Amino acid sequence: MSQTATTHTAGDHWARRFLPWLFDAGFAPTVILIMFVTMTFKSDVFLTTRNMQNILLQTSFLAIAAFGMTFVIIAAELDLSQGSSIALIGVITADVMVKNESIFLGVLAGLATGLILGLIIGFVSVVLRVPSFITTLGMLVMARGLAREITSGSTIGGFPESWMDFWQYKILGLRMPIWSALAVGVIFHIILRYTQFGLRVYAVGGSTEAARRAGINVTRVRLAVFLIGGLALAIAAFTLLGRVNSGQPNAAVLTELFAVAAVVLGGTNLFGGRGSIPRTLAGVLLIGVLKNSLNLLNISSNMQDVWIGLVFMLAMTSDLIRSRVIRYTALIASGEKSDAQSIKKDLINMGSIRTLEKKT
Repeated sequence: MSQTATTHTAGDHWARRFLPWLFDAGFAPTVILIMFVTMTFKSDVFLTTRNMQNILLQTSFLAIAAFGMTFVIIAAELDLSQGSSIALIGVITADVMVKNESIFLGVLAGLATGLILGLIIGFVSVVLRVPSFITTLGMLVMARGLAREITSGSTIGGFPESWMDFWQYKILGLRMPIWSALAVGVIFHIILRYTQFGLRVYAVGGSTEAARRAGINVTRVRLAVFLIGGLALAIAAFTLLGRVNSGQPNAAVLTELFAVAAVVLGGTNLFGGRGSIPRTLAGVLLIGVLKNSLNLLNISSNMQDVWIGLVFMLAMTSDLIRSRVIRYTALIASGEKSDAQSIKKDLINMGSIRTLEKKT
């Protein structure tokens, strides 16, 4: 009996310590580690410096968009217009910059466009109370249509040389798009974790009613979150322009889906109240490593779409599994075995944690 009790105690201790970490902050890093080990044996190119830099460069603009999405999702909102908004901001920036031969005016126009888009989405979603899911779906179509109308479906090139030189410039071997993503990540992390505004974002996403009772202006916080999201999209558009050297109306397709997947895979609660910028960065790197690995393995474009689709499905289901695991381990710690047994059965039925069949 004592040996059985000891086994149960050790098993419960392991479950309380390891499983919440694995299905929360440790999920994306663990998957990335597995992929790194696998690709080391599958490809001689994967671990080269050039390929690592390529992964960072390819994911730089996605990282910036995902950082903005992190604020939005933590506040229990959603933005499905990111890809189209980036394309619209990009072509407006390019058009103004080329026609006026002014980098300053182009950047100013891009920033203004991003903030205006964020303000429109925020006003309709927060003030008029149209669900952000519906609002941003409408903006997704509108922004893409405006981008194509402005350019007549063609690309805009001919940027000033100083603009192109800036984005090609390297510091410690890394190009400026990568440093831009890192700078935005650091600034957004500080805002989210170490300011009163960041605490209010978490409070609003965790419980709107509790936030109101605490004296937080929920409307103002959610409007600000969409403005931050719009600002992030403007910077992402600049980064993309600097990488491809042209304004394209069909750029950044499906960016919003990749951003949501990165945020959720990184451990942010899809329904608000929990998450962080470092976790989102881990989710972005997971997607970047996956796409790079599929290319190196010569997987056809059709099958790449299948794998990416699986990633989206995993992202959407991982949040549910994560919540159930955390709840299960919390019940074990509090001694509520009957409820823990019920949750454990749900997890096993979902096929997420087979090893729990031997517990309790």
